[in-house]
Amino acid sequence: MALLKFHDGFKGEYEIGDQTLRIGMDGIKPYDMTYGAMAACMYSTFLDHVNARGLKVGDVEVYIDGKKRKEIPATLEHVDIFMRVQSEAPEEVIKECMDGAMRDCSMIQTVMKVAVIDYSLEMM
Repeated sequence: MALLKFHDGFKGEYEIGDQTLRIGMDGIKPYDMTYGAMAACMYSTFLDHVNARGLKVGDVEVYIDGKKRKEIPATLEHVDIFMRVQSEAPEEVIKECMDGAMRDCSMIQTVMKVAVIDYSLEMM
C-alpha cells in the first residue's frame, strides 16, 4: 500500500515499501509521477515482447514528456515518448516490440483515452 503524507501546503512524501519520494512544489510533481509510471509500464511490457522473441537488450533510455490541456479537468492532451535501445537485434524487430508494448501497456492505453501519444525509437 502507498502512503502520501502532506504538510505545510503542497509538500509531502510518497512512501511505498521502504522507498520514499519527495512530492510537491519542492519535489516530484503529480504529472512527473504519471510520466514515470507510463514509461516504466511501457518498458516492462516492451521487455515482455523482447523476451517472448528470445531477444536481448542492453541499456535502454526512455524520455517522456507531455502537454496538459488548459481546460478543467486539465487532462493530458499530448505525450511524446522517445526510447533509445542498445541491442544486436535488427531495428525493425525492436520497433515491432515497441509497437507491441504501446498496444499492450495498460498505462499507455489508459492515457490514450484522453491524449495523443507519439513515440519513436533510436538504436544505440
